[in-house]
Amino acid sequence: MPRMPTHPRPPQQQQNTPAAGGCEPLVTENGWRIGGPDWRKPKPEGLVFLTWFGAGFSFHAPGTVGSLNALPMAAAIAWLTGERSLIIAAIFPFVLGLIYTARYLRSEPGASDPQWIVIDEVVGLWITLAVVPLYWLWYLLGFALFRLFDIYKPWPVSWADRHVPSALGIMLDDVLAGLYAAGVLSGLQYLWAS
Repeated sequence: MPRMPTHPRPPQQQQNTPAAGGCEPLVTENGWRIGGPDWRKPKPEGLVFLTWFGAGFSFHAPGTVGSLNALPMAAAIAWLTGERSLIIAAIFPFVLGLIYTARYLRSEPGASDPQWIVIDEVVGLWITLAVVPLYWLWYLLGFALFRLFDIYKPWPVSWADRHVPSALGIMLDDVLAGLYAAGVLSGLQYLWAS
């Protein structure tokens, strides 16, 4: 009896099932993973801003991708108005990030710190880069230090992350990580000059 050719089984179709809070990556029928909020619900207010023009939709390391995407605008601001103006420029995304994040968290009570919200990383990175000259090596070092403090969260970054509620906690831990990184960069500049 001749053997029948075997065909690979078609992949099982997966349903769009969001995890707790409706903010984890979704798996669509074709297997593509999509980061961000539950797309079956209305778009959150300020979505483009909260994701920093879509950087937060990255499935892998959205915080790092958001920080990378914040570098060109930081360089443009520093070039046009000086490095110190990045502190002033960081106030705008900080305030808008607070407002839009708070509105989203009110609409999604189960969400605590959605990874697709990366505007907090933008604020923290701009604070970090406000103390260094516009030079690629300083920017690379500032980016690395900020991500290090943001990921490992030394005290009081960890305290803000765990104990400050709602949108303020989401924004504040990155501000503190940015201040840590800025402090280290200032020390390195002092050692470099002496």
